[in-house]
Amino acid sequence: MNAGDTIVAAATPFGYSGVAVIRLSGPGVSRLLEQTTGRTSYKNRVATLSDLLSKTGETIDRSLVTFFASPRSYTGEDLAEISTHGNPSIVNEVLSLLIGLGARQADPGEFTYRAFINGKMDLVQAEAVASLVGSKSKENTRIQQKIISGDLSILLNRIRSELLDLLSALEHQMDISEEDLDLEYINQLEKRVHRIQNDVDSLLGTFKMGQLFNSGVSLVLSGPPNVGKSSLFNLIANDDRAIVSDQPGTTRDVIDLEILLSGVPVRIYDTAGIRGAENSVEKEGVYRAIQKRQSADIVLSVYDSPNAIPQHAERDENIIYILNKTDTHKANVGNGVIHISCKDGSGINTLLIKIKEKIGVEKISTDLTYLSTKRQFSALTDCSRFLGAAATLCLNRASDLEIISYELREAAGSLDVLLGKTTAEDIINNIFNNLCVGK
Repeated sequence: MNAGDTIVAAATPFGYSGVAVIRLSGPGVSRLLEQTTGRTSYKNRVATLSDLLSKTGETIDRSLVTFFASPRSYTGEDLAEISTHGNPSIVNEVLSLLIGLGARQADPGEFTYRAFINGKMDLVQAEAVASLVGSKSKENTRIQQKIISGDLSILLNRIRSELLDLLSALEHQMDISEEDLDLEYINQLEKRVHRIQNDVDSLLGTFKMGQLFNSGVSLVLSGPPNVGKSSLFNLIANDDRAIVSDQPGTTRDVIDLEILLSGVPVRIYDTAGIRGAENSVEKEGVYRAIQKRQSADIVLSVYDSPNAIPQHAERDENIIYILNKTDTHKANVGNGVIHISCKDGSGINTLLIKIKEKIGVEKISTDLTYLSTKRQFSALTDCSRFLGAAATLCLNRASDLEIISYELREAAGSLDVLLGKTTAEDIINNIFNNLCVGK
Protein backbone atom coordinates (compact mmCIF):
# COMPACT_ATOMS: atom_id res chain seq x y z
CA MET A 1 0.00 0.00 0.00
CA ASN A 2 1.31 3.43 -1.00
CA ALA A 3 -0.37 6.31 0.82
CA GLY A 4 1.09 8.96 -1.50
CA ASP A 5 -0.90 8.23 -4.64
CA THR A 6 -4.57 8.37 -5.63
CA ILE A 7 -6.56 5.15 -5.46
CA VAL A 8 -9.83 4.08 -7.04
CA ALA A 9 -12.16 1.11 -6.62
CA ALA A 10 -15.77 0.08 -6.97
CA ALA A 11 -17.36 0.30 -3.53
CA THR A 12 -20.36 -1.80 -4.52
CA PRO A 13 -20.35 -5.41 -5.83
CA PHE A 14 -20.18 -5.90 -9.57
CA GLY A 15 -23.56 -6.76 -11.03
CA TYR A 16 -26.70 -5.19 -12.40
CA SER A 17 -28.32 -2.73 -10.00
CA GLY A 18 -29.93 0.68 -9.83
CA VAL A 19 -26.78 2.42 -8.61
CA ALA A 20 -23.08 1.59 -8.36
CA VAL A 21 -20.56 3.59 -6.33
CA ILE A 22 -16.95 4.23 -7.32
CA ARG A 23 -14.55 5.68 -4.75
CA LEU A 24 -11.49 7.87 -5.22
CA SER A 25 -9.05 8.96 -2.51
CA GLY A 26 -5.76 10.82 -2.56
CA PRO A 27 -4.08 14.05 -3.63
CA GLY A 28 -5.18 13.77 -7.27
CA VAL A 29 -8.94 13.53 -6.72
CA SER A 30 -9.74 17.12 -7.80
CA ARG A 31 -7.63 16.78 -10.96
CA LEU A 32 -9.28 13.48 -11.90
CA LEU A 33 -12.77 14.86 -11.38
CA GLU A 34 -11.96 17.87 -13.58
CA GLN A 35 -10.57 15.60 -16.32
CA THR A 36 -13.60 13.28 -16.29
CA THR A 37 -16.44 15.78 -15.76
CA GLY A 38 -15.07 19.11 -16.99
CA ARG A 39 -15.99 20.79 -13.71
CA THR A 40 -13.17 22.75 -12.07
CA SER A 41 -14.60 22.56 -8.54
CA TYR A 42 -17.19 20.80 -6.43
CA LYS A 43 -19.01 22.04 -3.35
CA ASN A 44 -17.80 20.10 -0.33
CA ARG A 45 -20.05 17.23 0.81
CA VAL A 46 -22.81 18.02 -1.70
CA ALA A 47 -23.94 15.55 -4.38
CA THR A 48 -23.64 17.19 -7.81
CA LEU A 49 -25.15 15.90 -11.05
CA SER A 50 -22.31 15.49 -13.56
CA ASP A 51 -21.65 13.88 -16.93
CA LEU A 52 -18.73 11.46 -16.95
CA LEU A 53 -16.80 12.00 -20.16
CA SER A 54 -14.40 9.73 -22.00
CA LYS A 55 -11.02 10.99 -23.25
CA THR A 56 -12.70 11.82 -26.58
CA GLY A 57 -15.47 13.82 -24.88
CA GLU A 58 -18.24 11.21 -25.23
CA THR A 59 -20.66 10.81 -22.33
CA ILE A 60 -20.10 7.53 -20.49
CA ASP A 61 -22.87 8.10 -17.96
CA ARG A 62 -24.74 10.80 -16.09
CA SER A 63 -23.84 10.42 -12.42
CA LEU A 64 -23.87 12.01 -8.97
CA VAL A 65 -20.45 13.12 -7.71
CA THR A 66 -19.91 13.88 -4.02
CA PHE A 67 -16.60 15.46 -3.03
CA PHE A 68 -15.24 15.27 0.54
CA ALA A 69 -12.37 17.66 1.20
CA SER A 70 -9.47 16.65 3.43
CA PRO A 71 -9.40 16.15 6.38
CA ARG A 72 -13.19 15.75 6.83
CA SER A 73 -13.50 12.53 4.85
CA TYR A 74 -13.50 8.81 5.56
CA THR A 75 -9.82 8.47 4.68
CA GLY A 76 -8.69 11.90 5.90
CA GLU A 77 -7.65 12.71 2.31
CA ASP A 78 -9.55 14.35 -0.54
CA LEU A 79 -12.18 11.73 -1.41
CA ALA A 80 -14.92 11.44 -3.99
CA GLU A 81 -17.80 9.04 -4.46
CA ILE A 82 -19.17 8.69 -7.98
CA SER A 83 -22.65 7.16 -8.18
CA THR A 84 -23.28 5.73 -11.63
CA HIS A 85 -25.99 3.50 -13.02
CA GLY A 86 -25.38 -0.04 -11.83
CA ASN A 87 -24.28 -1.60 -15.08
CA PRO A 88 -20.95 -3.51 -14.96
CA SER A 89 -19.91 -2.18 -18.36
CA ILE A 90 -20.32 1.43 -17.15
CA VAL A 91 -18.42 0.73 -13.93
CA ASN A 92 -15.57 -0.97 -15.79
CA GLU A 93 -15.32 1.86 -18.32
CA VAL A 94 -15.19 4.52 -15.57
CA LEU A 95 -12.58 2.55 -13.62
CA SER A 96 -10.47 2.08 -16.74
CA LEU A 97 -10.74 5.78 -17.54
CA LEU A 98 -9.63 6.86 -14.04
CA ILE A 99 -6.76 4.35 -13.97
CA GLY A 100 -5.69 5.54 -17.41
CA LEU A 101 -5.58 9.10 -16.07
CA GLY A 102 -3.25 8.15 -13.22
CA ALA A 103 -5.29 6.59 -10.44
CA ARG A 104 -4.28 3.20 -9.04
CA GLN A 105 -6.59 0.27 -8.37
CA ALA A 106 -6.96 0.15 -4.59
CA ASP A 107 -5.79 -2.87 -2.63
CA PRO A 108 -8.25 -4.70 -0.34
CA GLY A 109 -9.00 -2.53 2.68
CA GLU A 110 -6.83 0.35 1.47
CA PHE A 111 -9.43 3.07 2.01
CA THR A 112 -9.82 2.00 5.65
CA TYR A 113 -6.05 1.62 5.96
CA ARG A 114 -5.64 5.25 4.92
CA ALA A 115 -8.29 6.24 7.48
CA PHE A 116 -6.19 4.41 10.09
CA ILE A 117 -2.82 5.95 9.22
CA ASN A 118 -4.41 9.41 8.97
CA GLY A 119 -5.83 9.11 12.48
CA LYS A 120 -9.49 8.87 11.49
CA MET A 121 -9.86 5.58 13.37
CA ASP A 122 -7.78 3.19 15.48
CA LEU A 123 -7.13 -0.49 14.86
CA VAL A 124 -10.07 -1.60 17.00
CA GLN A 125 -12.45 0.50 14.90
CA ALA A 126 -10.85 -0.79 11.68
CA GLU A 127 -11.50 -4.38 12.78
CA ALA A 128 -15.11 -3.42 13.44
CA VAL A 129 -15.42 -2.14 9.85
CA ALA A 130 -14.43 -5.59 8.57
CA SER A 131 -16.85 -7.27 10.99
CA LEU A 132 -19.67 -4.91 10.02
CA VAL A 133 -19.25 -5.59 6.30
CA GLY A 134 -19.46 -9.35 6.97
CA SER A 135 -22.09 -9.18 9.72
CA LYS A 136 -24.87 -11.76 9.52
CA SER A 137 -27.28 -10.44 12.14
CA LYS A 138 -28.76 -7.15 13.26
CA GLU A 139 -27.40 -7.84 16.76
CA ASN A 140 -23.80 -8.06 15.56
CA THR A 141 -24.36 -5.07 13.28
CA ARG A 142 -25.31 -2.97 16.31
CA ILE A 143 -22.30 -4.26 18.27
CA GLN A 144 -19.88 -3.33 15.47
CA GLN A 145 -21.55 0.05 14.89
CA LYS A 146 -20.94 0.88 18.55
CA ILE A 147 -17.26 -0.02 18.17
CA ILE A 148 -16.90 2.00 14.95
CA SER A 149 -18.47 5.00 16.67
CA GLY A 150 -15.72 4.74 19.30
CA ASP A 151 -17.42 3.17 22.34
CA LEU A 152 -14.76 0.48 22.83
CA SER A 153 -11.90 2.84 21.98
CA ILE A 154 -13.12 5.34 24.59
CA LEU A 155 -13.07 2.62 27.26
CA LEU A 156 -9.61 1.44 26.23
CA ASN A 157 -8.19 4.95 26.08
CA ARG A 158 -9.64 5.75 29.50
CA ILE A 159 -7.92 2.66 30.95
CA ARG A 160 -4.72 3.62 29.16
CA SER A 161 -4.92 7.19 30.49
CA GLU A 162 -5.41 5.96 34.06
CA LEU A 163 -2.47 3.62 33.63
CA LEU A 164 -0.21 6.38 32.30
CA ASP A 165 -1.24 8.67 35.18
CA LEU A 166 -0.31 5.88 37.57
CA LEU A 167 3.03 5.42 35.85
CA SER A 168 3.76 9.14 35.99
CA ALA A 169 3.06 9.24 39.71
CA LEU A 170 5.20 6.17 40.22
CA GLU A 171 8.11 7.67 38.31
CA HIS A 172 7.81 10.79 40.47
CA GLN A 173 7.80 8.67 43.62
CA MET A 174 10.94 6.90 42.42
CA ASP A 175 12.65 10.29 41.91
CA ILE A 176 11.90 11.60 45.40
CA SER A 177 12.15 8.40 47.45
CA GLU A 178 15.32 7.42 49.22
CA GLU A 179 15.98 3.94 50.51
CA ASP A 180 12.78 3.39 52.51
CA LEU A 181 9.53 2.79 50.69
CA ASP A 182 6.43 4.65 51.73
CA LEU A 183 4.16 1.75 52.76
CA GLU A 184 1.02 3.87 52.55
CA TYR A 185 1.93 4.83 48.98
CA ILE A 186 2.48 1.14 48.10
CA ASN A 187 -0.92 0.25 49.58
CA GLN A 188 -2.65 2.91 47.51
CA LEU A 189 -0.69 1.87 44.41
CA GLU A 190 -1.81 -1.75 44.79
CA LYS A 191 -5.47 -0.64 45.11
CA ARG A 192 -5.24 1.52 41.99
CA VAL A 193 -3.58 -1.26 39.97
CA HIS A 194 -6.31 -3.69 41.05
CA ARG A 195 -9.01 -1.20 40.07
CA ILE A 196 -7.55 -0.86 36.58
CA GLN A 197 -7.16 -4.64 36.31
CA ASN A 198 -10.83 -5.11 37.25
CA ASP A 199 -11.83 -2.77 34.40
CA VAL A 200 -9.67 -4.77 31.99
CA ASP A 201 -11.09 -8.08 33.24
CA SER A 202 -14.65 -6.76 32.83
CA LEU A 203 -13.92 -6.11 29.16
CA LEU A 204 -12.33 -9.55 28.79
CA GLY A 205 -15.58 -11.04 30.12
CA THR A 206 -17.45 -9.71 27.07
CA PHE A 207 -15.31 -11.62 24.58
CA LYS A 208 -17.23 -14.90 24.54
CA MET A 209 -20.50 -13.20 23.68
CA GLY A 210 -18.88 -10.80 21.21
CA GLN A 211 -17.19 -13.63 19.35
CA LEU A 212 -20.43 -15.60 19.26
CA PHE A 213 -22.20 -12.80 17.42
CA ASN A 214 -19.20 -12.08 15.22
CA SER A 215 -18.00 -15.59 14.31
CA GLY A 216 -20.89 -17.87 15.26
CA VAL A 217 -20.80 -21.51 16.30
CA SER A 218 -20.81 -24.89 14.57
CA LEU A 219 -23.49 -27.47 15.36
CA VAL A 220 -23.10 -31.06 14.16
CA LEU A 221 -25.81 -33.71 13.91
CA SER A 222 -24.26 -37.05 14.79
CA GLY A 223 -25.39 -40.58 15.56
CA PRO A 224 -26.09 -44.05 14.08
CA PRO A 225 -27.67 -44.44 10.62
CA ASN A 226 -31.40 -44.01 10.10
CA VAL A 227 -32.19 -42.33 13.43
CA GLY A 228 -33.58 -39.16 11.81
CA LYS A 229 -30.58 -36.85 11.63
CA SER A 230 -31.44 -35.58 8.15
CA SER A 231 -35.09 -35.09 9.11
CA LEU A 232 -34.00 -33.08 12.13
CA PHE A 233 -31.59 -31.07 9.96
CA ASN A 234 -34.47 -30.14 7.64
CA LEU A 235 -36.70 -29.19 10.59
CA ILE A 236 -34.11 -26.92 12.21
CA ALA A 237 -33.19 -25.40 8.85
CA ASN A 238 -36.86 -25.10 7.87
CA ASP A 239 -35.84 -26.37 4.44
CA ASP A 240 -35.67 -29.75 2.66
CA ARG A 241 -31.91 -29.60 2.11
CA ALA A 242 -31.06 -33.14 3.17
CA ILE A 243 -32.40 -36.27 1.45
CA VAL A 244 -34.53 -38.33 3.82
CA SER A 245 -34.96 -42.08 3.32
CA ASP A 246 -35.62 -45.25 5.31
CA GLN A 247 -32.52 -46.71 3.67
CA PRO A 248 -29.57 -46.58 6.12
CA GLY A 249 -26.52 -44.77 4.81
CA THR A 250 -28.46 -42.30 2.63
CA THR A 251 -26.28 -39.41 3.79
CA ARG A 252 -22.74 -39.97 2.49
CA ASP A 253 -21.25 -36.49 2.66
CA VAL A 254 -21.47 -33.54 5.04
CA ILE A 255 -24.33 -31.12 4.27
CA ASP A 256 -24.34 -27.71 5.91
CA LEU A 257 -26.54 -24.66 6.22
CA GLU A 258 -26.35 -21.48 8.30
CA ILE A 259 -29.23 -20.13 10.38
CA LEU A 260 -29.57 -17.42 13.04
CA LEU A 261 -30.53 -18.22 16.62
CA SER A 262 -31.08 -15.12 18.76
CA GLY A 263 -28.73 -13.23 16.45
CA VAL A 264 -25.94 -15.83 16.61
CA PRO A 265 -24.90 -17.39 13.26
CA VAL A 266 -25.14 -21.17 13.65
CA ARG A 267 -23.65 -23.40 10.97
CA ILE A 268 -25.50 -26.75 11.08
CA TYR A 269 -23.86 -29.89 9.66
CA ASP A 270 -25.72 -33.09 8.77
CA THR A 271 -23.30 -36.01 8.72
CA ALA A 272 -23.28 -39.66 7.70
CA GLY A 273 -24.45 -42.25 10.22
CA ILE A 274 -21.53 -43.59 12.22
CA ARG A 275 -21.20 -47.34 11.73
CA GLY A 276 -18.93 -49.98 10.21
CA ALA A 277 -18.98 -48.93 6.55
CA GLU A 278 -19.13 -51.46 3.72
CA ASN A 279 -17.54 -49.55 0.84
CA SER A 280 -14.94 -46.83 0.30
CA VAL A 281 -17.47 -44.04 -0.33
CA GLU A 282 -19.38 -44.75 2.87
CA LYS A 283 -16.11 -45.15 4.81
CA GLU A 284 -15.08 -41.67 3.71
CA GLY A 285 -18.48 -40.32 4.78
CA VAL A 286 -18.14 -41.91 8.23
CA TYR A 287 -14.58 -40.57 8.56
CA ARG A 288 -15.76 -37.04 7.72
CA ALA A 289 -18.63 -37.38 10.19
CA ILE A 290 -16.24 -38.30 12.99
CA GLN A 291 -13.86 -35.45 12.10
CA LYS A 292 -16.69 -32.92 12.01
CA ARG A 293 -18.04 -34.15 15.35
CA GLN A 294 -14.64 -33.71 16.99
CA SER A 295 -14.30 -30.10 15.82
CA ALA A 296 -17.89 -29.02 16.60
CA ASP A 297 -18.81 -26.41 19.17
CA ILE A 298 -22.04 -28.30 19.90
CA VAL A 299 -23.00 -31.86 18.96
CA LEU A 300 -26.61 -33.02 18.58
CA SER A 301 -26.25 -36.74 19.29
CA VAL A 302 -29.40 -38.35 17.88
CA TYR A 303 -30.78 -41.81 18.78
CA ASP A 304 -34.06 -43.61 18.23
CA SER A 305 -33.61 -46.19 21.02
CA PRO A 306 -33.50 -45.32 24.75
CA ASN A 307 -31.02 -48.15 25.40
CA ALA A 308 -28.43 -46.61 23.06
CA ILE A 309 -28.12 -43.32 24.96
CA PRO A 310 -25.05 -43.19 27.25
CA GLN A 311 -25.60 -42.93 31.00
CA HIS A 312 -24.86 -39.62 32.71
CA ALA A 313 -25.46 -37.83 29.41
CA GLU A 314 -25.89 -34.50 31.20
CA ARG A 315 -22.17 -34.45 32.03
CA ASP A 316 -21.10 -33.81 28.43
CA GLU A 317 -20.98 -30.01 28.20
CA ASN A 318 -20.93 -29.67 24.40
CA ILE A 319 -23.31 -32.56 23.57
CA ILE A 320 -27.11 -32.53 23.52
CA TYR A 321 -28.55 -36.06 23.57
CA ILE A 322 -31.76 -36.46 21.60
CA LEU A 323 -34.23 -39.32 21.55
CA ASN A 324 -36.17 -39.22 18.27
CA LYS A 325 -39.29 -41.06 17.07
CA THR A 326 -41.23 -40.53 20.31
CA ASP A 327 -44.37 -40.86 18.20
CA THR A 328 -43.63 -44.61 17.93
CA HIS A 329 -42.50 -45.28 21.51
CA LYS A 330 -43.27 -43.73 24.88
CA ALA A 331 -39.93 -44.33 26.63
CA ASN A 332 -38.96 -41.58 29.03
CA VAL A 333 -35.22 -41.17 29.36
CA GLY A 334 -33.97 -38.73 32.00
CA ASN A 335 -30.55 -37.15 32.40
CA GLY A 336 -31.40 -34.09 30.31
CA VAL A 337 -32.20 -36.06 27.13
CA ILE A 338 -34.46 -34.10 24.73
CA HIS A 339 -37.44 -36.13 23.44
CA ILE A 340 -38.56 -35.24 19.93
CA SER A 341 -40.48 -36.54 16.96
CA CYS A 342 -39.32 -35.38 13.55
CA LYS A 343 -42.53 -36.83 12.14
CA ASP A 344 -44.96 -34.60 14.08
CA GLY A 345 -42.50 -31.89 15.13
CA SER A 346 -43.00 -32.34 18.86
CA GLY A 347 -40.09 -31.35 21.10
CA ILE A 348 -38.36 -29.20 18.46
CA ASN A 349 -39.00 -25.92 20.32
CA THR A 350 -37.62 -27.49 23.51
CA LEU A 351 -34.53 -28.55 21.55
CA LEU A 352 -34.00 -25.05 20.16
CA ILE A 353 -34.21 -23.60 23.67
CA LYS A 354 -31.61 -26.15 24.81
CA ILE A 355 -29.32 -25.23 21.90
CA LYS A 356 -29.54 -21.53 22.84
CA GLU A 357 -28.76 -22.49 26.43
CA LYS A 358 -25.67 -24.43 25.32
CA ILE A 359 -24.54 -21.56 23.12
CA GLY A 360 -24.87 -19.25 26.10
CA VAL A 361 -26.91 -16.59 24.33
CA GLU A 362 -27.79 -13.76 26.70
CA LYS A 363 -29.98 -10.76 26.16
CA ILE A 364 -27.88 -8.01 24.62
CA SER A 365 -27.44 -4.96 26.80
CA THR A 366 -27.17 -1.69 24.93
CA ASP A 367 -24.95 -0.49 27.79
CA LEU A 368 -22.28 -3.10 27.04
CA THR A 369 -19.46 -2.92 24.53
CA TYR A 370 -18.08 -6.27 23.40
CA LEU A 371 -14.68 -7.52 22.37
CA SER A 372 -15.11 -9.52 19.19
CA THR A 373 -11.71 -10.63 17.85
CA LYS A 374 -9.05 -12.96 19.20
CA ARG A 375 -6.43 -10.22 18.70
CA GLN A 376 -8.32 -7.91 21.04
CA PHE A 377 -8.74 -10.68 23.60
CA SER A 378 -5.07 -11.66 23.44
CA ALA A 379 -3.80 -8.08 23.89
CA LEU A 380 -6.13 -7.39 26.82
CA THR A 381 -5.19 -10.74 28.40
CA ASP A 382 -1.55 -9.66 28.28
CA CYS A 383 -2.51 -6.32 29.82
CA SER A 384 -4.35 -8.04 32.69
CA ARG A 385 -1.40 -10.38 33.28
CA PHE A 386 1.07 -7.50 33.58
CA LEU A 387 -1.29 -5.61 35.90
CA GLY A 388 -1.67 -8.72 38.04
CA ALA A 389 2.10 -9.06 38.28
CA ALA A 390 2.40 -5.40 39.34
CA ALA A 391 -0.28 -5.85 42.03
CA THR A 392 1.51 -8.93 43.38
CA LEU A 393 4.78 -7.01 43.54
CA CYS A 394 3.02 -4.28 45.52
CA LEU A 395 1.97 -6.86 48.10
CA ASN A 396 5.64 -7.78 48.50
CA ARG A 397 6.74 -4.72 50.45
CA ALA A 398 10.39 -5.36 49.57
CA SER A 399 9.77 -5.06 45.84
CA ASP A 400 11.71 -2.54 43.82
CA LEU A 401 9.58 0.29 42.40
CA GLU A 402 11.44 -0.01 39.10
CA ILE A 403 10.22 -3.59 38.67
CA ILE A 404 6.64 -2.50 39.38
CA SER A 405 7.07 0.31 36.88
CA TYR A 406 8.31 -2.17 34.26
CA GLU A 407 5.16 -4.33 34.62
CA LEU A 408 2.93 -1.27 34.32
CA ARG A 409 4.77 -0.08 31.20
CA GLU A 410 4.26 -3.54 29.66
CA ALA A 411 0.53 -3.32 30.48
CA ALA A 412 0.37 0.07 28.75
CA GLY A 413 2.28 -1.41 25.81
CA SER A 414 -0.37 -4.12 25.43
CA LEU A 415 -3.04 -1.42 25.12
CA ASP A 416 -0.93 0.38 22.52
CA VAL A 417 -0.75 -2.85 20.51
CA LEU A 418 -4.51 -3.24 20.80
CA LEU A 419 -5.22 0.29 19.58
CA GLY A 420 -2.63 0.06 16.80
CA LYS A 421 -0.15 2.57 18.21
CA THR A 422 2.75 0.08 18.23
CA THR A 423 1.31 -2.96 16.43
CA ALA A 424 3.60 -4.99 14.15
CA GLU A 425 3.20 -4.11 10.46
CA ASP A 426 2.39 -7.69 9.38
CA ILE A 427 -0.53 -7.81 11.83
CA ILE A 428 -1.84 -4.46 10.60
CA ASN A 429 -1.57 -5.54 6.95
CA ASN A 430 -3.41 -8.80 7.70
CA ILE A 431 -6.30 -6.91 9.27
CA PHE A 432 -6.76 -4.60 6.29
CA ASN A 433 -6.19 -7.31 3.67
CA ASN A 434 -9.26 -9.09 5.05
CA LEU A 435 -11.42 -6.14 4.08
CA CYS A 436 -13.07 -6.02 0.67
CA VAL A 437 -11.81 -3.83 -2.17
CA GLY A 438 -13.40 -0.38 -2.02
CA LYS A 439 -13.63 -0.28 1.78
